[in-house]
Amino acid sequence: MQFLYILSSLSLIGTSLSLPIDTRSNNLDLTARNDANDAVLDTFTGELDPSVLATLTQDRAKADDANANTKANANSNSNGNTAKATGGSTAAATGGKKPTADAVQTAADNFAKDANTVSASLNQLPSETDATKIKALATTAFKAESDEDAQRAVLFAADPNGGASANAKIVKNTPTVLDGLSNIQKNPTPQNVAKMVDTIAAARNPQILPSITQLSNSAMKAVGLPAAAQKFPATNQ
Repeated sequence: MQFLYILSSLSLIGTSLSLPIDTRSNNLDLTARNDANDAVLDTFTGELDPSVLATLTQDRAKADDANANTKANANSNSNGNTAKATGGSTAAATGGKKPTADAVQTAADNFAKDANTVSASLNQLPSETDATKIKALATTAFKAESDEDAQRAVLFAADPNGGASANAKIVKNTPTVLDGLSNIQKNPTPQNVAKMVDTIAAARNPQILPSITQLSNSAMKAVGLPAAAQKFPATNQ
């Protein structure tokens, strides 16, 4: 029975030694387990001393604890590396390259064109009574307002720090404009136009229009262009 227990102890210790060892763990790992291994080998030429059995048990427990810590550290490092990799991938996907001066100028011009188109429709809508014309004006404005987002993204990418405030105002208030124009398309009556135009103007005039100018100028300066973005007059005054 003692011989079988010795073999079992040797097997367990051998298994422990086969696992990877973190050099940052306790210094009692290899030393303790090698000493324990030597103690077991010595018992082949004599009887098993109870104190040796106790030492073997303690050393095996220490070795198991060290291996458990090694696995935990390996998992922790793996999770940390995965998080870093994910963060890097996300940054690469959302950051992209800084737009060129030509791209910024084109975006600023297109943004201004879209904004002027929306303003023209909003200024004309209250005077229209024909449902077909009302719907057509609202549709034209809706398309232009929708296109603004692509231009905004280019300008914001050119100067994400300097343009943060203006960009946030545009993003926050644009849905109000789109919802109002969509509502007019669905219900092209003069009464609904009056209501929706006022709602749109309340968000667009103080928040979106000046922010378009600010965001455009910020992007232009960031790429070395003169800050000469158009200023937009309020609508429906």
